[in-house]
Amino acid sequence: MKPGNAKILLALAVGIACWGMNEDQSVRAQETEVLVMVVNKTNNSVAGMNVGEARKLVLGETTSWHNGAQVLVVMTPAGSGERATVLKKICGMSEAAYTRYEMRAAFTGQTAAMVHDAASDAAVKSLVKANPGAVGFLQKSQVDDSVQGVLELN
Repeated sequence: MKPGNAKILLALAVGIACWGMNEDQSVRAQETEVLVMVVNKTNNSVAGMNVGEARKLVLGETTSWHNGAQVLVVMTPAGSGERATVLKKICGMSEAAYTRYEMRAAFTGQTAAMVHDAASDAAVKSLVKANPGAVGFLQKSQVDDSVQGVLELN
């Protein structure tokens, strides 16, 4: 191998390693803040919500609430620490695995969750507050009486 090629390969390997370390650090930093799954205050179908039921909502396996309202999952955009934490703790998936899951569901005709990206915690809260079937995830410090907290992600 030519010395120039070896340097390029070494630089590429170091870059990939550093990128992976930074991604892990942002997820770890986000994990220190407790996230809470929230729903619209009028949603009475959430009693006893657990991680398994939350997973079915996020993955689109459950598409409507017991009261008949259509489930709308509201999350921060791909690449955000909050979304990464939700996908990891609720679904046991990375963003890439979740994207593959959605694509497979669309290709095979299975139901995929109706997911709406919200730019911020305030936007998540606003959408959940305005939509009786919405479910979102907020930092615990952002939860107030305008939405109903149903599950803490520890």
